[in-house]
Amino acid sequence: MLDALYISAIGLRAQQEQLDATANNFANLSTTAFKRQSVDFAAILDRGPALSGADPASTTDARPNSLQRFDMAQGEVHATGRALDVAIVGSGFLEVELADNKTGYSRAGSLQISADGGLSLASGQALKADVRIPAGAKAVQIQADGSVTAQLPGESTPRVVGQIELATFTNAGVLQYRGDGIFIAPEGTADPTRSRPGEGGTEPLATQSLEASNVNMTDEMVSMTLMQRVYELNSRVAQVADELMGMANNLRRG
Repeated sequence: MLDALYISAIGLRAQQEQLDATANNFANLSTTAFKRQSVDFAAILDRGPALSGADPASTTDARPNSLQRFDMAQGEVHATGRALDVAIVGSGFLEVELADNKTGYSRAGSLQISADGGLSLASGQALKADVRIPAGAKAVQIQADGSVTAQLPGESTPRVVGQIELATFTNAGVLQYRGDGIFIAPEGTADPTRSRPGEGGTEPLATQSLEASNVNMTDEMVSMTLMQRVYELNSRVAQVADELMGMANNLRRG
Protein backbone atom coordinates (compact mmCIF):
# COMPACT_ATOMS: atom_id res chain seq x y z
CA MET A 1 0.00 0.00 0.00
CA LEU A 2 2.91 2.30 0.66
CA ASP A 3 4.14 1.47 -2.83
CA ALA A 4 0.75 2.53 -4.19
CA LEU A 5 1.01 5.88 -2.42
CA TYR A 6 4.54 6.32 -3.71
CA ILE A 7 3.51 5.55 -7.29
CA SER A 8 0.55 7.89 -6.99
CA ALA A 9 2.79 10.68 -5.67
CA ILE A 10 5.18 10.28 -8.59
CA GLY A 11 2.24 10.33 -11.02
CA LEU A 12 0.80 13.49 -9.47
CA ARG A 13 4.22 15.16 -9.55
CA ALA A 14 4.66 14.23 -13.19
CA GLN A 15 1.35 15.81 -14.15
CA GLN A 16 2.20 18.94 -12.18
CA GLU A 17 5.50 19.29 -14.05
CA GLN A 18 3.81 18.65 -17.39
CA LEU A 19 1.12 21.23 -16.62
CA ASP A 20 3.82 23.82 -15.90
CA ALA A 21 5.50 22.96 -19.22
CA THR A 22 2.22 23.21 -21.11
CA ALA A 23 1.42 26.57 -19.52
CA ASN A 24 4.85 27.80 -20.62
CA ASN A 25 4.17 26.53 -24.14
CA PHE A 26 0.89 28.45 -24.27
CA ALA A 27 2.62 31.59 -23.02
CA ASN A 28 5.14 31.37 -25.87
CA LEU A 29 2.81 30.61 -28.78
CA SER A 30 3.91 33.83 -30.48
CA THR A 31 7.55 33.88 -29.33
CA THR A 32 10.04 33.82 -32.21
CA ALA A 33 11.69 30.40 -32.66
CA PHE A 34 10.40 29.10 -29.32
CA LYS A 35 10.79 25.34 -28.93
CA ARG A 36 8.00 23.31 -27.36
CA GLN A 37 8.84 22.12 -23.86
CA SER A 38 7.90 18.74 -22.43
CA VAL A 39 8.81 16.70 -19.36
CA ASP A 40 11.19 13.76 -19.09
CA PHE A 41 9.18 11.40 -16.89
CA ALA A 42 12.19 9.11 -16.38
CA ALA A 43 13.95 12.03 -14.71
CA ILE A 44 11.03 12.39 -12.30
CA LEU A 45 11.56 8.78 -11.24
CA ASP A 46 15.23 9.61 -10.64
CA ARG A 47 14.11 12.37 -8.31
CA GLY A 48 11.91 10.00 -6.33
CA PRO A 49 13.77 10.51 -3.00
CA ALA A 50 12.40 14.06 -2.90
CA LEU A 51 8.96 12.51 -2.49
CA SER A 52 9.95 10.38 0.47
CA GLY A 53 11.55 12.71 2.99
CA ALA A 54 14.37 14.54 1.18
CA ASP A 55 14.20 18.28 0.71
CA PRO A 56 12.44 18.80 -2.67
CA ALA A 57 13.85 22.29 -3.08
CA SER A 58 17.46 21.19 -2.69
CA THR A 59 16.95 18.24 -5.04
CA THR A 60 15.37 20.45 -7.68
CA ASP A 61 18.07 23.10 -7.42
CA ALA A 62 20.78 20.49 -7.90
CA ARG A 63 19.32 19.47 -11.26
CA PRO A 64 17.46 22.56 -12.52
CA ASN A 65 17.08 21.43 -16.11
CA SER A 66 16.88 17.66 -15.67
CA LEU A 67 13.13 17.51 -16.31
CA GLN A 68 13.03 19.79 -19.34
CA ARG A 69 13.09 18.45 -22.85
CA PHE A 70 12.71 20.68 -25.88
CA ASP A 71 11.33 19.71 -29.26
CA MET A 72 13.88 21.09 -31.72
CA ALA A 73 11.58 20.69 -34.71
CA GLN A 74 11.46 23.77 -36.89
CA GLY A 75 8.56 26.19 -36.63
CA GLU A 76 6.88 27.78 -39.63
CA VAL A 77 8.78 30.53 -41.43
CA HIS A 78 6.95 33.84 -41.89
CA ALA A 79 8.10 36.74 -44.04
CA THR A 80 8.52 40.04 -42.18
CA GLY A 81 10.11 42.27 -44.82
CA ARG A 82 12.69 43.50 -42.30
CA ALA A 83 16.24 43.49 -43.65
CA LEU A 84 17.87 42.18 -40.46
CA ASP A 85 15.41 39.34 -39.85
CA VAL A 86 16.60 35.84 -40.71
CA ALA A 87 15.06 32.43 -40.15
CA ILE A 88 17.23 29.33 -39.85
CA VAL A 89 15.87 26.60 -42.10
CA GLY A 90 16.61 23.07 -40.92
CA SER A 91 19.29 22.49 -38.31
CA GLY A 92 21.69 25.05 -36.90
CA PHE A 93 22.03 27.87 -34.38
CA LEU A 94 23.45 31.37 -34.23
CA GLU A 95 26.34 31.61 -31.77
CA VAL A 96 26.10 34.42 -29.22
CA GLU A 97 28.36 35.74 -26.49
CA LEU A 98 27.10 35.40 -22.92
CA ALA A 99 28.05 37.50 -19.93
CA ASP A 100 29.94 34.64 -18.23
CA ASN A 101 32.25 34.15 -21.23
CA LYS A 102 30.26 31.16 -22.36
CA THR A 103 28.80 30.62 -25.80
CA GLY A 104 25.06 30.49 -26.29
CA TYR A 105 23.09 29.11 -29.21
CA SER A 106 19.91 30.68 -30.51
CA ARG A 107 17.55 30.48 -33.47
CA ALA A 108 15.90 33.85 -32.76
CA GLY A 109 16.85 35.73 -35.91
CA SER A 110 15.47 39.19 -35.20
CA LEU A 111 18.86 40.93 -35.31
CA GLN A 112 19.93 44.48 -34.69
CA ILE A 113 23.07 46.55 -35.13
CA SER A 114 24.93 47.04 -31.85
CA ALA A 115 26.85 50.14 -30.79
CA ASP A 116 30.19 48.64 -31.91
CA GLY A 117 28.89 47.82 -35.40
CA GLY A 118 28.29 44.13 -34.75
CA LEU A 119 25.03 42.23 -34.78
CA SER A 120 23.08 41.18 -31.72
CA LEU A 121 19.83 39.48 -30.81
CA ALA A 122 16.80 41.53 -29.89
CA SER A 123 17.45 40.50 -26.26
CA GLY A 124 20.90 42.13 -26.43
CA GLN A 125 23.33 39.20 -26.71
CA ALA A 126 26.03 39.88 -29.31
CA LEU A 127 26.57 37.45 -32.16
CA LYS A 128 30.03 35.89 -32.33
CA ALA A 129 29.91 36.32 -36.11
CA ASP A 130 32.71 38.31 -37.70
CA VAL A 131 30.59 41.30 -38.71
CA ARG A 132 31.56 44.96 -38.44
CA ILE A 133 29.25 47.54 -39.97
CA PRO A 134 30.91 50.96 -40.28
CA ALA A 135 29.14 54.04 -38.97
CA GLY A 136 27.00 55.69 -41.63
CA ALA A 137 26.53 52.51 -43.64
CA LYS A 138 23.20 52.15 -45.42
CA ALA A 139 21.14 49.36 -46.95
CA VAL A 140 22.45 46.71 -44.56
CA GLN A 141 21.27 43.30 -45.79
CA ILE A 142 21.77 39.69 -44.72
CA GLN A 143 22.03 37.30 -47.65
CA ALA A 144 20.86 33.70 -47.80
CA ASP A 145 24.48 32.47 -47.54
CA GLY A 146 24.98 34.44 -44.31
CA SER A 147 27.06 37.21 -45.84
CA VAL A 148 26.24 40.71 -44.58
CA THR A 149 26.38 43.54 -47.09
CA ALA A 150 26.14 47.29 -46.65
CA GLN A 151 26.53 50.42 -48.72
CA LEU A 152 29.35 52.48 -47.23
CA PRO A 153 29.50 56.29 -47.34
CA GLY A 154 30.82 57.53 -50.67
CA GLU A 155 30.30 54.20 -52.44
CA SER A 156 27.55 53.37 -54.91
CA THR A 157 27.50 49.58 -54.59
CA PRO A 158 27.17 47.44 -51.45
CA ARG A 159 30.13 45.46 -50.17
CA VAL A 160 30.44 42.46 -47.84
CA VAL A 161 31.14 43.58 -44.27
CA GLY A 162 30.86 40.26 -42.47
CA GLN A 163 29.80 36.63 -42.47
CA ILE A 164 27.28 34.77 -40.31
CA GLU A 165 27.91 31.07 -39.71
CA LEU A 166 25.68 28.36 -38.32
CA ALA A 167 26.66 26.01 -35.52
CA THR A 168 25.22 22.50 -35.77
CA PHE A 169 25.27 19.66 -33.24
CA THR A 170 25.08 15.93 -33.86
CA ASN A 171 22.43 15.78 -31.12
CA ALA A 172 20.89 19.17 -30.38
CA GLY A 173 18.69 17.51 -27.76
CA VAL A 174 21.55 17.62 -25.23
CA LEU A 175 21.50 21.43 -25.15
CA GLN A 176 20.23 23.06 -21.97
CA TYR A 177 17.88 26.02 -22.01
CA ARG A 178 19.34 29.23 -20.59
CA GLY A 179 16.40 31.59 -21.15
CA ASP A 180 15.64 34.32 -23.72
CA GLY A 181 15.58 31.69 -26.46
CA ILE A 182 19.23 30.74 -25.79
CA PHE A 183 20.63 27.27 -25.22
CA ILE A 184 24.03 26.28 -23.86
CA ALA A 185 26.06 23.12 -24.37
CA PRO A 186 26.73 21.20 -21.13
CA GLU A 187 30.30 20.31 -20.23
CA GLY A 188 31.60 17.34 -22.19
CA THR A 189 29.48 18.09 -25.25
CA ALA A 190 31.38 17.84 -28.52
CA ASP A 191 32.12 21.16 -30.19
CA PRO A 192 29.59 22.12 -32.86
CA THR A 193 30.36 22.14 -36.55
CA ARG A 194 30.47 25.65 -37.99
CA SER A 195 29.67 26.39 -41.62
CA ARG A 196 28.13 28.99 -43.86
CA PRO A 197 24.40 28.62 -44.43
CA GLY A 198 23.90 26.34 -47.42
CA GLU A 199 27.13 24.44 -46.78
CA GLY A 200 28.09 21.51 -44.56
CA GLY A 201 24.61 20.02 -44.65
CA THR A 202 22.83 23.23 -43.66
CA GLU A 203 20.17 25.10 -45.60
CA PRO A 204 20.42 28.72 -46.79
CA LEU A 205 18.89 31.32 -44.49
CA ALA A 206 15.37 32.55 -45.14
CA THR A 207 16.02 36.29 -45.35
CA GLN A 208 13.61 38.98 -44.20
CA SER A 209 11.75 36.24 -42.34
CA LEU A 210 11.42 34.80 -38.85
CA GLU A 211 10.83 31.30 -37.52
CA ALA A 212 7.65 30.99 -35.49
CA SER A 213 7.14 28.93 -32.35
CA ASN A 214 6.69 25.20 -33.01
CA VAL A 215 3.94 24.96 -30.38
CA ASN A 216 0.63 23.66 -31.73
CA MET A 217 -2.36 24.90 -29.76
CA THR A 218 -4.51 21.86 -30.62
CA ASP A 219 -1.84 19.44 -29.42
CA GLU A 220 -1.46 21.37 -26.17
CA MET A 221 -5.21 21.32 -25.54
CA VAL A 222 -5.30 17.56 -26.09
CA SER A 223 -2.33 17.20 -23.74
CA MET A 224 -4.10 19.19 -21.04
CA THR A 225 -7.19 16.98 -21.32
CA LEU A 226 -5.04 13.87 -20.98
CA MET A 227 -3.23 15.37 -17.99
CA GLN A 228 -6.52 16.01 -16.23
CA ARG A 229 -7.61 12.39 -16.66
CA VAL A 230 -4.26 10.99 -15.50
CA TYR A 231 -4.24 13.34 -12.51
CA GLU A 232 -7.70 12.12 -11.50
CA LEU A 233 -6.62 8.48 -11.79
CA ASN A 234 -3.54 9.04 -9.65
CA SER A 235 -5.64 10.85 -7.07
CA ARG A 236 -8.00 7.87 -6.99
CA VAL A 237 -5.06 5.49 -6.46
CA ALA A 238 -3.94 7.54 -3.45
CA GLN A 239 -7.48 7.58 -2.07
CA VAL A 240 -7.91 3.81 -2.40
CA ALA A 241 -4.48 3.15 -0.85
CA ASP A 242 -5.41 5.38 2.09
CA GLU A 243 -8.69 3.51 2.56
CA LEU A 244 -6.91 0.14 2.48
CA MET A 245 -4.38 1.32 5.07
CA GLY A 246 -7.25 2.43 7.27
CA MET A 247 -8.91 -0.98 6.95
CA ALA A 248 -5.65 -2.75 7.81
CA ASN A 249 -5.21 -0.62 10.92
CA ASN A 250 -8.76 -1.41 12.05
CA LEU A 251 -8.13 -5.15 11.59
CA ARG A 252 -5.05 -4.95 13.80
CA ARG A 253 -6.99 -3.22 16.56
CA GLY A 254 -9.72 -5.87 16.30
